[in-house]
Amino acid sequence: MEQKQFRENGYVLLRGFFSDSELAEIESFLWTFHEEWLKNNRAAYEKGILNSHSITSGNMVTPNQRLSLFAFISQDKIKRLTEALFPAKAFFLNSQLFFDPYNSSQPNYWHRDIQYTGMSISQQQESIQKQTVLHFRIPLKPEPGIELIPGTHQNWDLNEELETRLSLNGRKPSDNLARSVTIPLKRGDLLIFSANMVHRGLYGADRFTFDLIFCDDTPEFRNFTDVANQPNDSEISLIPNRDLF
Repeated sequence: MEQKQFRENGYVLLRGFFSDSELAEIESFLWTFHEEWLKNNRAAYEKGILNSHSITSGNMVTPNQRLSLFAFISQDKIKRLTEALFPAKAFFLNSQLFFDPYNSSQPNYWHRDIQYTGMSISQQQESIQKQTVLHFRIPLKPEPGIELIPGTHQNWDLNEELETRLSLNGRKPSDNLARSVTIPLKRGDLLIFSANMVHRGLYGADRFTFDLIFCDDTPEFRNFTDVANQPNDSEISLIPNRDLF
C-alpha cells in the first residue's frame, strides 16, 4: 500500500501512526532542545529561520536522551517503512525541528530541498530520478501541515511552478499553485514525503514538528553526513536496527 502511494504521489500519510505514550518518550527533551536552541540562536530566529537540526549530535541532549532518540529513529515500524519505500538500503541522515517564524506575517515558500545543493537545473532533473531522500514528519501538536505537488518527486515542475519556486517573471515563492494538495496534520500522524518534490510548510497554530531524514545508503550521502549525528562505537550495540546508521 505505502509503496504504491509513494510511487505515484511522492508521499504517504499515516494517520495515528504514533501513540501519545510513544511521543511522550522523546517530547520533553525535544522541547528542552528547542528552548536551548532559541536562546543560542535568537538573532537567526528573529531574521526568519524556521527550523533547527542535528538534535542527535549531543550538543543539547544528555547521553541517555541521545540513546532514546536513536532507539525511536530505528524502531521496527520505522525500519519497515524505510524498507518499503527505498529502492535499496536506507541511511539516517539528520533530524530537524520545524516551528513557526518569529514574524507571523513571514511568507512561506515553495521549494525542492535539492535546489539548495548548488546543482544546475539539469543536474537536479537527473538527480531526482536517481536519488531518494525522505522526510518522516512527526507533528507533536495539531498544525496546518504542508502543501505538496503530487508526482514531483520524479517529475519536473510545470512552468508556473518553476517560476514560482525560483521567483521568475514576477512570481513569488509564496504564490498559490493550482496542483497543490494541502495536508493538515495532527499529533500522532506520520507524513513521509520526498525532499525532492515541490512543497512548502504551512505556518500557524504554534507548530512543533520533528522530522527524521533518511537517504540512500551510498558513499555520496555518507560523505555528506555529520558523524556527530550518528551513534558512536559504544552506542551502536544498544540500538535496534543499527544498520540504519
